[in-house]
Amino acid sequence: MLFSSVKFALGPSFVYLNEKYNFSFFQTNLYCILGGMLGVVVFLSLSKLILKIYHRVRVIYFHAFRRKKLFRDPVADVSFPVKIRYEYLKKSVPKKRVFTPRSRRIVKIWQTTGLLGLAALTPILFSIPLGTFIMSRFESNNKRIILFMFISIICWSLILTSFFELTHVRNIQEIIK
Repeated sequence: MLFSSVKFALGPSFVYLNEKYNFSFFQTNLYCILGGMLGVVVFLSLSKLILKIYHRVRVIYFHAFRRKKLFRDPVADVSFPVKIRYEYLKKSVPKKRVFTPRSRRIVKIWQTTGLLGLAALTPILFSIPLGTFIMSRFESNNKRIILFMFISIICWSLILTSFFELTHVRNIQEIIK
């Protein structure tokens, strides 16, 4: 169940490839679905907390270590009387955000398919924590996230468990063949 809550694809394969466990088709699906949904609920509630902590640490870090000067060093005119003037620094152009290929792919999936597409791909391509965090950033309605993830986890659990049941694979060497 722990594997299913973090990296969903490992849950059914771990159960079928480990000879200690002799779960039925129904038990395997039940444990994978419970583990996956436990991961979704936990990481959905933790994502807001993680963002709050991140923003606080970011503010503290940038105020403590990244303090930018607004003025240049003072320049003194040597003529009588001494005048000190301050010159403003030119504002630096803000850095463009660097998008990695992975983040571009996630945004493209979101723009083309929305929440449904991201929820469908999360258990297999992304991990449940990462997918849930991304969905919580794009979608504010947590009930929709949970509903779509529940449907996706049920579908992927049935697909993976059916694959192992139909092929009767019991170890990795049989998968490679």
